[in-house]
Amino acid sequence: MQVITSNEYNKFRDSNTCLAIGAFDGLHKGHQLIISQALKEAKKNNYPAAVLSFHPHPLEIIPGKNPPPSIVSRQQKISLLEAMGVDYYFEQEFNQEFAQLRAEEFINNILLASLRVNTVVVGDDFRFAYKNEGNVEILKKMGELHGYQAKIISQLHASDDRISSTRIRSLLKNGKIKKAKKLLGRSYQICGKVVHGKKRGRKLGFPTANLSLETNYALPPEGVYAVKVHHCGKEYIGAANLGYNPTFNNQDISFEVYILDFEGDLYGQRLCVDIIEFIRGEKDFAAKEELINQMQQDILYTRELLC
Repeated sequence: MQVITSNEYNKFRDSNTCLAIGAFDGLHKGHQLIISQALKEAKKNNYPAAVLSFHPHPLEIIPGKNPPPSIVSRQQKISLLEAMGVDYYFEQEFNQEFAQLRAEEFINNILLASLRVNTVVVGDDFRFAYKNEGNVEILKKMGELHGYQAKIISQLHASDDRISSTRIRSLLKNGKIKKAKKLLGRSYQICGKVVHGKKRGRKLGFPTANLSLETNYALPPEGVYAVKVHHCGKEYIGAANLGYNPTFNNQDISFEVYILDFEGDLYGQRLCVDIIEFIRGEKDFAAKEELINQMQQDILYTRELLC
């Protein structure tokens, strides 16, 4: 898959693009349905399959607004789209200039002139351009005028409610990991680079990888989790602690992973961690021996659960 940012659109030479458009901020089952339809159309007509999305989050450029926590990082989004079979990922920089584009300018200047679309696939709640003036009806009417097809996909529902990133964030916040997994179509995954920590785990006999997270993730409740760890194409099982380590009075939240049956230096390397199941909440242990005993139990439970 080729990644093309908006300042490189002029390098794009293909044509008849079958393009899925959206924020795709969770790449959940609802988003996957839209992208899958674009892939089907592309395959049927032997066109290139593409996705247009936005970076950074629009709320990052509005003074006084804060974007919601992320379900996927930029790196994860790119990897997931590539795994789906997308040929081109167009990443539009969301800045003040782009936010001022009118609906017809977006269609004429970007979709037609730059990305040379043949087919556009969006969800039925798709809005675009200045003050969200663009909608699916405008997209279809402009398609009739300019000769591209606009395919509108109805939103996917689960348990009589629409699948959305907002709903998934709420499930994660409330610790409903398995329900979030159903809506995502995959395990919830957190990625980051291994950095030096306090090395307390090593001193206790359980060396942990301390992750600096690569985005502001939507985090589940603090506690210990059974996890699967992806590193260099291999999968390991582990136990992760998300929280403040009250026994040691940490001030900052941390995400530390003990990888079972692994030896090696991981500093500076990227790990992706699937959150599988909540084991227990954080505890303040009176003695290190109690903590060690609890960690042994956590690891035993993880091994029984995931092996």
